[in-house]
Amino acid sequence: MSKNVQLERPLVIETAMSGVVANTGGEEQTTAGIVTEAKNCLAAGAGIVHIHHDFSLGLDDAIAQVIDINRRVLSEHPGALLYPAYMPGHKVEEQMRHLRPLHESGQMTMFAFDPGTTEHGRADKEGLMTGSIVSGTTFSQATKMVELSHKFGVPVSLGIFNPGFLTWVRSLGAAGKFTPGTVAKFYFAGGPAWGAKGSGSTFGLPPTKEALDLYLDLIDGANIPWFVSLMGGEILKSDLLKYAIEKGGNIRTGQEDPLRVVGTTNAEMVQQVIDVANEVGRPVAKWHEAFTALSSELSPVS
Repeated sequence: MSKNVQLERPLVIETAMSGVVANTGGEEQTTAGIVTEAKNCLAAGAGIVHIHHDFSLGLDDAIAQVIDINRRVLSEHPGALLYPAYMPGHKVEEQMRHLRPLHESGQMTMFAFDPGTTEHGRADKEGLMTGSIVSGTTFSQATKMVELSHKFGVPVSLGIFNPGFLTWVRSLGAAGKFTPGTVAKFYFAGGPAWGAKGSGSTFGLPPTKEALDLYLDLIDGANIPWFVSLMGGEILKSDLLKYAIEKGGNIRTGQEDPLRVVGTTNAEMVQQVIDVANEVGRPVAKWHEAFTALSSELSPVS
C-alpha cells in the first residue's frame, strides 16, 4: 500500500487574530493586549500569527508599535513566524513603510503582500456593482518584494485572491526564487466584502472542493506550501477545512476572517483545526517547528 505523503506533512495553522476589521468595528487593542493574544495563539498551537497594529495611530507610532509587539512576543518565542498588517495607504510603497524599520530592528520574521491586483467591488444605491477598490501589486512590484525578502532573509506570505495570480507564483517557484518558508495563501470568497456591509463576495472563487482542486492544478510545480482561508466566512464550518488538510494543505483561521463578530476565541479556533487534523491523522507543527515544516514541504500533489 502506497503512503499518503500529504498526511505525513506537519500541518501549520495561521491565526489572523484581530477582530477589529472593517466590517466588525470594535475598540483597538492596546500593545499589551495584542502581545498577550499573540502569545495565547502560539500556546494554543498556531505556527504563524498575523497581527494588526492600532489603526488609529499615526505612521511613526504604528511602526514603533509593530516593532514593540514583535520584540515582546519574540523574547519568549524566538523565531516564531509573525507578520503585521499593512500601513495605511493605497500604494504599495505606502503600505510597506514598516518593513525596513522592522528589519533594521532585528524583529522581523515574516512579511506579507498580495501578488496581482484585485478589484473589490462596491455596490451603489441600486445594488449595482459600479464602484471598486483596487489592491495588491503588479507582478513587477511583487518580484521586487521577493527580492526584498532575500535581502531581509525572511519568508513571505503571498495572498492569492484570484486564480490567475498563480501564473506568477508558479513561474518564480519553479525557478527556485522564493525564500525558504514562503507560502501561497488561497483566499476563498465568503459572504461580505471588506468594508462593504450588505454586498456579497466580490473576488475570487467560492470555498468548494472543486475550487481548491483548480488552485492546486494551477500551482503544480511551484514547489511552495499552501494555505486555505475563507474571507467573509468561517473556514471551521466549511467542507474545505477537512478536505484541505487531507490534501496536504495548511489552514488559516482567526477572528479577522469572518468579517463579523463570532462567539469563538482564537485559541478555540486553533483547537478546532487541531481536532480535525487529529481525526485525519496529520501531525501539527508547533510555533518553533513551523518554519522548518514550511521550508521542507514539497509542491502540493493534486
